[in-house]
Amino acid sequence: MTMENTRPAPGIPVDAPSPRGRSHAQEGVILIGLLWILTALGVIALSFARESFVEVTAARNMQSMERAGFAARAGIETAVYRLLARQYARSAQPADSMQEPDPIEAGRLEGSFAGSVYKVEIQDESGKLNVNLVSEAQLAALIEAAGIPQPDSGIILESILDWKDQDTAHRTNGAEDDYYQSLDPPYRAKNGRIDTIEELLLVRGVTPDYFYGRYEKGPDGAPVYRIGLARLLTVYSTRGQVNVNHAPLPVLLSIPGIPEDAARAIYEQRKIRPFRNIAEMRNSIPFPVGTWGAQLTTAQTGVFTLTAEAREENSKARRVIRTIISLSPGAKAPYRTLYWNENVSDYESMTP
Repeated sequence: MTMENTRPAPGIPVDAPSPRGRSHAQEGVILIGLLWILTALGVIALSFARESFVEVTAARNMQSMERAGFAARAGIETAVYRLLARQYARSAQPADSMQEPDPIEAGRLEGSFAGSVYKVEIQDESGKLNVNLVSEAQLAALIEAAGIPQPDSGIILESILDWKDQDTAHRTNGAEDDYYQSLDPPYRAKNGRIDTIEELLLVRGVTPDYFYGRYEKGPDGAPVYRIGLARLLTVYSTRGQVNVNHAPLPVLLSIPGIPEDAARAIYEQRKIRPFRNIAEMRNSIPFPVGTWGAQLTTAQTGVFTLTAEAREENSKARRVIRTIISLSPGAKAPYRTLYWNENVSDYESMTP
């Protein structure tokens, strides 16, 4: 073989790829491009599916909340009916003929409505302290019994006093216009009678947690629930005595002169069986009742706070409605609604 036979043909590079090699490279590039396109489409589809799931879940929760709202209203209407029936029964029978207290005296009603369950806390306003009439010393004792620590307790006490007094001079830890005008948005101190308990949320130091209730870590690390000022104070009861069957423990602890052990004994005993009268209370607790007993009563005002919590079965969504009603048995309108709030924070504990 001669050198001429091994020389490449003129015009064709020695290492040039063949047409078949070029075809394979182009197919690889196209395949990679298709994979990227498919990946992008998959991400878009997944994002769309996730958004759809969130929207469907939100719509389902809204429906559950709506149905729970109707159940809460049903619970309130049932509680009103039961309270009125009890009032009619009392007026028709001598007091000594009622051997056993009505179960509703325990302050709790449970039931169901259209696939939802409800719980209603019933609290006579006579079991609270009137924020407009309470003394400074007892208000201080109540705030301390509610578990509000210093310095917050001192700020809340003096700010409430400044809010309802008629002068513009603030106490050491209180607040008047100069403080409230510095807020965003600014407003002025009331310097007058408190008309609704929610008004306290405008007062310096009264946070939603202190007002509605909160969880704290106890000495053993377990969560401890502290009920809020909303269930300890009122503007409706004008009695000088506290109803032992409806008073939360912090209210009992705030009674001037009452020993802590006696207050706790009253609270625990009345959960088993509400007292029919103060004499029964005296005989039911293992402590002598001193002069502080004169500040207690079993008489009611006829004005009740009803806090209804409802939820659909197998659903975490729930509604809480709070209303205050005044009963007038025998009148053309047997009861009046004094207050209605459908935006109440969730009460984690329904027992005062």
